[in-house]
Amino acid sequence: MMKSRRVFAIGALCALSLVFSAGGGLLHAADVQEITIGYAVSLTGRFAVEGKETSRGYNMWVDQINGAGGLRVGNKQRKVKLTVYDDESNPSVCTKLYEKLITRDKVDLILSPWGSGINFAASAVADKYKYPIIMSSASATSIWERGFTYIFETTQLSPTMMAPWKELLQAHKDKIKKVAILFENFLFTVALNESLVQYVKEVGAELVLDEKYPLGSKDFTGLLLKAKGLNPDAVFVLNIMPASVYATRQANEVGITPKLYAVNIGPMFEEEFIGGLKDLSEKVCESGFWHPELPFEGAKKFAKEFEEKYKKKPSTDAAYAYISTQILTQAIEKAGSIEREAVNKALHSGNFKTILGPYKYDEKGINKEQRGFLCQVQNGQRKIVWPKDLANGEVQFKR
Repeated sequence: MMKSRRVFAIGALCALSLVFSAGGGLLHAADVQEITIGYAVSLTGRFAVEGKETSRGYNMWVDQINGAGGLRVGNKQRKVKLTVYDDESNPSVCTKLYEKLITRDKVDLILSPWGSGINFAASAVADKYKYPIIMSSASATSIWERGFTYIFETTQLSPTMMAPWKELLQAHKDKIKKVAILFENFLFTVALNESLVQYVKEVGAELVLDEKYPLGSKDFTGLLLKAKGLNPDAVFVLNIMPASVYATRQANEVGITPKLYAVNIGPMFEEEFIGGLKDLSEKVCESGFWHPELPFEGAKKFAKEFEEKYKKKPSTDAAYAYISTQILTQAIEKAGSIEREAVNKALHSGNFKTILGPYKYDEKGINKEQRGFLCQVQNGQRKIVWPKDLANGEVQFKR
């Protein structure tokens, strides 16, 4: 009798210890069932505009998932808890934070930071520890040339993103004969420039200027005056925000008037670019990335709910973040588990539906279904103008 009491007492003590955390606090049953997902993103520093939008996209997903009772894992629903750090727009800081998320915080899964340069660093950590990472903004092709097997693309890669410009230049080669390019010194925009230069040459246009400017530049007067003297028919500014705002305003000030003026990122940030520049934003073209008018299920719904939640329209960075979580949700459901190898296998083998259309990954983690398109500001609205089967407007040349 004494022995059975002793066994019961020890068993009760062990059971009691299981409901306490290492720090001495009570662990509720719901806490044990939570899925912890971590990420670092640029909440301060030069990439904070894009980083905050990325975080908004992630948070919207979590609110939707938890509001619906949790993420479906097998025959259960489990709520999601985020662990978030500020990478300060610094790849070195980001690397350390992903090491911390994985080795100290021991999160179940991870989401990605913003930008090709920072994702280049974070993805190396993810692959090292075999954590699948769906990179919500990583277009530089060099990221995918390292033999990694735990990384997955969301954005179109730079050759795909620039391909519609080749098609447009080819279709209007009678108008666009001379091209000038200004590109930012950043992994993503350098990769875009390599693709665009190749396409300009392939269509037979004359590349009269191809100049790199420092990351984070605000003064483009000298470069724009140089371009003006060459009288280009098209000017491309391959930038990250907010460079396109400065460049577009200064282009007007120096009086450069090409037939086609395009930025890489600008009008998608409607409040900052279209709202800030007003009439100066008219007829500015842009790489498409994502648009709520694309003919994919949930695109308009996402845009509407995002605007209701954050009182602003979603940028494509917010959309890409959300797309990455759509893919992760479906991969977990397909795997029936949050075990990382199972999720990774599901990502490599699955077909996924998103607000940017279908995703099907190859062995490198590149979406085989990716497609680029172009937008232009018309009457204060960002319209899809190329290709024609996706367009809700036609390209308008400035002269």
